[in-house]
Amino acid sequence: MKKYISIVFAFFLFISSGCFATHSVSSGQPDYAQAESWAFLPVGQTDKPVDVFYVYPTIFGGNGPERMDIADADLRHKADVQILINGGVFTDEANLFAPYYRQASIEVVWLAEQEADQLLKEGYQDVMSAFDYYMQHYNQGRPFILAGFSQGSMALLELMKAKFNNPQWQKQLVAAYLIGYSVTEQDLHKYPWLKMAQGETDTGVIVSYNTQLPHSGHSYVLKEGAQGINPVNWKTDSTVAPAAAHKGAVIFDAVTGEKREEVPHLSDTYLEKESGALVVQVDPVKYNASQAVFPTGVLHMYDYMFFYNNLKENVERRVSALHLHNS
Repeated sequence: MKKYISIVFAFFLFISSGCFATHSVSSGQPDYAQAESWAFLPVGQTDKPVDVFYVYPTIFGGNGPERMDIADADLRHKADVQILINGGVFTDEANLFAPYYRQASIEVVWLAEQEADQLLKEGYQDVMSAFDYYMQHYNQGRPFILAGFSQGSMALLELMKAKFNNPQWQKQLVAAYLIGYSVTEQDLHKYPWLKMAQGETDTGVIVSYNTQLPHSGHSYVLKEGAQGINPVNWKTDSTVAPAAAHKGAVIFDAVTGEKREEVPHLSDTYLEKESGALVVQVDPVKYNASQAVFPTGVLHMYDYMFFYNNLKENVERRVSALHLHNS
């Protein structure tokens, strides 16, 4: 019987197999001058006035700590599925650019900090290199969105820490949707060019949150001091956004990318004071997130899906706001 192994560090892919295949560690840095190093590269088809640079979440694991071999066809397909699911939030407004990168396998969450940093760093370097190449050769001065999920958001946060003390890039940035990971008070103090969103139309800012049931505590992705925003009412305090204001969840099959259902008015939503979590009230049996990585109540895999239509609306509003600011 075919088993479905659910691993969440995205990290949100359900990996479908009878057993895990062996994936070799990539020996060299991807060459982003080559189209093969990109999952999506709309060269000659940039028909929208805004771009989105998207970085996908963790898609594999099971053989011990390793890095993604970006030449592996199976892993490339899994990355493509994740990009299409979450990238759909942005593609009504933006041209999609998405690099392959030597991400860390799921085992990174169990490593000591120094070991984890070693496993993650080449993936971070790849994302920085891909973005540099994108800006030099593909951007052509257009406004852009940064968007990621989980390990993808981790990589983009490192990119912003290292390279976004740049007034021109800040001016072009619609927003950075660093969803499923934490930007902390300490980060903001150390890197003062990082600005958290304070409403639904500010630009050059970071949108971040982590979805949980009430009182579920901190996790690998929800850090102490995490700063967030509620993607239903676009407030940064604990004001409850009623379910009536929820534009609709869109639930996908995480293996195939097929849409399963839309759920209007999913839940009341609020930011929990003690943890910084984005709290929803949903049936944890119906919306079962694997507990292989996270404690019970952490709904990490649904961070995009639960707020899909609210996010789509917000992208349109922030893009419009940036055009107004720059006109």
